[in-house]
Amino acid sequence: MLCISSKLVNVQIPFGMTRPADLQEVVFYVPLWKRDGITLDQFDDYWRDVHGPVCARLPGQMEYWQYHLDAYDGGIFPVVDGINVNTIPEDQFMGIAELTFSSVEDRSTWFNASTILMDDEHNIFSKAIGYTTSLGNTKTLVSRISDHYPNGSIPELRYHVMVRKTDSTSVDDFRSFMTNTLMKELAVMPEVVQLRYHLFDEIDLSRPNAQGVEHVEKTGKDYHASFEISFKNALDRETVFASPAYLDAMAKGSNMIDMIKPCHERFTATFVSGHTMTLAGKRGSSVAQLITNLGALNQIRDDIDNLMLFNKL
Repeated sequence: MLCISSKLVNVQIPFGMTRPADLQEVVFYVPLWKRDGITLDQFDDYWRDVHGPVCARLPGQMEYWQYHLDAYDGGIFPVVDGINVNTIPEDQFMGIAELTFSSVEDRSTWFNASTILMDDEHNIFSKAIGYTTSLGNTKTLVSRISDHYPNGSIPELRYHVMVRKTDSTSVDDFRSFMTNTLMKELAVMPEVVQLRYHLFDEIDLSRPNAQGVEHVEKTGKDYHASFEISFKNALDRETVFASPAYLDAMAKGSNMIDMIKPCHERFTATFVSGHTMTLAGKRGSSVAQLITNLGALNQIRDDIDNLMLFNKL
């Protein structure tokens, strides 16, 4: 059953305010490939203005972001001996949906309600690979970014980096390297203004099939972690990437990391924050931008909300 939820559970995070770094959460994290036959503009517009508001109305969510990304063709992240950098065109997804939940039970509630989204996936996606994390395996280590809940581009440079372990490395050893070496080194660098990581469970296969949309990753193409890293500018980014601390940390992982796949963020749309739909969630991302840019204060009144969401005054 589709429901419009404004449920508040555990913690309320007012839209546009700082996100608590110690928030307890589990995650559903979905890299998304654009369907052939549509333009990137069509992909962006439909995902943010049609698909997103439907997803935002499903129960259980604490937060819901859409990250709209560039394809990565190399040249930014340093090449470290032994670690592949994925620039293969067919592996370049153009978006990531990240949904957070206060508990595994809330995530299950959302999964059970998400069947309504499957028919819509066919309209814009060719592939949607769903990863989950268990409690304690998603953490925000640095939280100095200008806006944690943007609807549009942010002034910082933000990258979402997928990481695949080598087949010979155990999950425990890989996770220990990620948290105790790589993330530990990055977290103390003053140039890093946001650092957040996810240690993935097995790929989630519980969703119903969607016509023409792959939900199963090909052998050797799956990832075991990701991290989100932000810099104020390109000089700070290059300072980090040229630092002995970063290069040494990556070199220590060269026998454990098979591949990384960086993605530069073009813009973000936030649909749910603190268990509550944002203006983008209620009205669509582009409409929310228009309302905000024009200062249309009447459009955020309760009577307009009631009319648009419940068809009553």
